[in-house]
Amino acid sequence: MRSSETFTEQARRAQIAQCAIDTIAELGYGQASVRKIADRAGVAMSVVLYHFGDKDSLIAAVIDECYSVLLGQMVPAVDSAPTGAAKLEAHIRTHLAYMGTHPRHQLAIMEIAGGFRTKDGGRLQDVTVGAAHADARARVELDVILREGVDSGEFRPFDVPAMAIAVRGAVGSAMLAVLADPGFDLGAYADELVETFTRATRPDQEH
Repeated sequence: MRSSETFTEQARRAQIAQCAIDTIAELGYGQASVRKIADRAGVAMSVVLYHFGDKDSLIAAVIDECYSVLLGQMVPAVDSAPTGAAKLEAHIRTHLAYMGTHPRHQLAIMEIAGGFRTKDGGRLQDVTVGAAHADARARVELDVILREGVDSGEFRPFDVPAMAIAVRGAVGSAMLAVLADPGFDLGAYADELVETFTRATRPDQEH
């Protein structure tokens, strides 16, 4: 975003980014061309390119918007949690709640993660995000929460990256369940995941 942008220009950028989210969620990343996004926004392609320059910059704006919403919910929940187990629970519950309130945001991020490449071949994790987002993400990252719990002795010793992958996979799979069954109960699923990973990480494992 250019610092000299007017309020009207900022609103237009936000509108186009939201249309990009909706288009990617509905059609998939591969089919969500700049033209189709422009058509959905009711503007010419030239307007999209005026505001974003190219598709990579538009996708970066989409990622920024999705992170803004998710982190806006997750950061205060995780920060206020008093223990590692509570932080892990907050991470799981807020992400699943986000899927319920912003399913198109979640679908767009999943599509971008699977299909997006920058001009240099980079993936979603290589897209530069604002410093505020980078700091917020670092505070709620599963690897950070799990590592702190292991190092403090609150969690049992385990392979932190492997456990983080397991949690991410279990959380991400919920969106596929919602697509297959719109009545899928995310709240009940959150309860099950919290119970499962609380048992998996606690130090008093039964053998």
